[in-house]
Amino acid sequence: MAIISKQNGSFGIYNEEGLQVEGSFTANSKGLNPKELLESSIGMCLTIVIQRMLERDEIEVQDGEFSIEVTGIKAENSPSRFEQFDVSIKLPDSLTDAYKKKIIVSAERACTISNTVSRGALVKINS
Repeated sequence: MAIISKQNGSFGIYNEEGLQVEGSFTANSKGLNPKELLESSIGMCLTIVIQRMLERDEIEVQDGEFSIEVTGIKAENSPSRFEQFDVSIKLPDSLTDAYKKKIIVSAERACTISNTVSRGALVKINS
């Protein structure tokens, strides 16, 4: 569960542990805007799956060897939405191409967030 609440003049994003990140109305500023949050949700989900596979296979990754970049591409026509997310995954050079492909394919299949975005989900608003 996520809660967005205005406190002390800014909008925060909270979970049961309290404030986690400051929300933002604009990109590339203090806090994260909705596009950045969606991009980071996809990236973090893929990161969790890949990291768990690396740990399972007892592969230690050094800082800077593993990263995921996600860029949302907005549709030009209505309704306002993202029509595509481009994902770049950087894995350690020491891994074979076959292993990299294997864990990327597995991550694509296992990531709940990217599967939800790819297949659509009902957003039910209750007031």
